[in-house]
Amino acid sequence: MTTSEIRTGVIGLGYFGSFHARQHAANPKGRLVAVVDADRARAEAVAAQYGALPLFDPRDLIGKVDAVSITVPTSLHHAVAADFIDAGVHVLIEKPICDTPEAARDLIARAEAKGVILQIGHIERFSPVFGLLRDKVTAPITVECTRIGPWKGRAIDVDVVLDLMIHDIDLVLALVGSTVIAVEAMGSPVRAPTNDFALAQLRFANGAVAHITASRIADRSERTIKVVESDRYWVADLAARTVTSFERGHAVLSQDEIAVPPSDNLALEIDSFLDAAAGLCRPLVDGKAGLDALIVADMIIQRIGQTSRRGATVPIGDQH
Repeated sequence: MTTSEIRTGVIGLGYFGSFHARQHAANPKGRLVAVVDADRARAEAVAAQYGALPLFDPRDLIGKVDAVSITVPTSLHHAVAADFIDAGVHVLIEKPICDTPEAARDLIARAEAKGVILQIGHIERFSPVFGLLRDKVTAPITVECTRIGPWKGRAIDVDVVLDLMIHDIDLVLALVGSTVIAVEAMGSPVRAPTNDFALAQLRFANGAVAHITASRIADRSERTIKVVESDRYWVADLAARTVTSFERGHAVLSQDEIAVPPSDNLALEIDSFLDAAAGLCRPLVDGKAGLDALIVADMIIQRIGQTSRRGATVPIGDQH
């Protein structure tokens, strides 16, 4: 199959799903044939905008597409994705992969059995800023990630760990390349029924340590990654699109800032997905990567609950 033959669809046309529809419609490697949403007016409006067929039940899309973006609520990821995977359709699921590791493992097994692509929408992996940082960093000692922003009132049914922090969990796992052996965490709900801010510390088998902060009730916006190596300190600003390095071990630090040109990370993600669906490459963020991030996120959420109840943190090995 060549990319020009790929028939695509988008399931779920909420805030982010509408962006998926736009990018699928704009990409010449595929052809957006249909969009799906339970809200008929929304489905019809988006379909008319991009010359696609409006549908209202995801199952009606089976047989009409070769690849789909699934941007429904996380609790529905498994049920919707399983139907399409079993039908031999390539799937891009927005992060997180599922709401439980068990559901994620089932999707991975189904995709392997059917020989279809399962890609997870960890969009920051497609940021050229992160790509440059990952190319430069070789042996992280500590990693510090901050992802904070003001209250927007969206995704309040999802814990901030699964809403925001999971982006940085995935990036840290990609940078460090080692197994998490201990987690400490704290957090709290403030305006939503789930945690609105969270702080986590991850310890890795290779000795590296990561500190991750996420908040959706902050007084400012920040998306940064700071990495300490034996001879250099790196600061990647994902919003300002800069990567700055500081050479260590000298009386005067040597500073070098690299500006990264603007990019549309979602467009890059969908373009990569279509290439993978055409058999031209493997997905950059596959089901296993999505599962790995979800497992760590689940550990963090559990630690927050334990910290709230006991006022202390628990090493992984002490779980019962």
